[in-house]
Amino acid sequence: MKISDFISLPDVLELMLDAVCVVNREGEFVFVSAAFEDLFGYAPSEVIGKPMDIMLYPEDVEKTHETVEHMLQGELKPRFENRWVHKSGRVVHVLWSARWSEEHQLRIAVAHDITKRKQMEARLERMARHDPLTDLPNRSLFLDRLQTGLTRARRENTLLSLLFIDIDGFKEVNDRYSHTMGDKLLRMIASRLTSSVRESDSVARQGGDEFLVLLNSINVAEDSDKVAEKIRSQIEAPYFLDGFELNVTASIGIAHYPEHANEVLALIQHADHAMYQSKHAGGNQISVFSL
Repeated sequence: MKISDFISLPDVLELMLDAVCVVNREGEFVFVSAAFEDLFGYAPSEVIGKPMDIMLYPEDVEKTHETVEHMLQGELKPRFENRWVHKSGRVVHVLWSARWSEEHQLRIAVAHDITKRKQMEARLERMARHDPLTDLPNRSLFLDRLQTGLTRARRENTLLSLLFIDIDGFKEVNDRYSHTMGDKLLRMIASRLTSSVRESDSVARQGGDEFLVLLNSINVAEDSDKVAEKIRSQIEAPYFLDGFELNVTASIGIAHYPEHANEVLALIQHADHAMYQSKHAGGNQISVFSL
């Protein structure tokens, strides 16, 4: 007795949790199973005869076409990932298992929804690269951005400035009002720093009450002085938290590429040294590195 005596192939396809798609050489849907609607929101009648491109996430169209072309040339592409757009507009991450049938001139593919997995990977990646308290980039991510900034500055022959910031009086806030209040204060400081720079710049928490600011594509070194003064003024403004008025200031050190250093760690060290010059001079000041 054969399995076909009990259930037909179309019935099997309709029962599958993953979506089954059949596409012709022109990229048009010839068949989709019932699970297709669960995954993408479109009923089979809405897509049969239409090109799959209308559902592809725009940034993934080119790589999907390349994968399909390799498949049509006889290369095995049993598993590949791309993004599609659900009928509702949300993005669906899909893991495909696909083969091309030269005999039937059709591509048969099974789509598995990996959106939750991708979202979890993105969250874990963000956690690994961002400070959990302020959500600013952590030192690891900032070092990557600084290296990228330096590479671009060398290529485009532009200036780059690094600000090293230490918060004056932060320890006293922690000691007097609790670490919880200190954490809230750090989040507010992070927000003020971010709002003081351009989107092309980068702010990171170095650790404790220390922050780093990367200023990309500076026209003249004096421009970074203006940004540093804006930051100093912003940090100095009162903070109102839980019914209390808190006051802190910032000691800021500046180092420029290429004037002071042309490597990541040297630039940070010089900005750090300049920051301590501000600190030792009484705080709430801006110092530029000097040899």
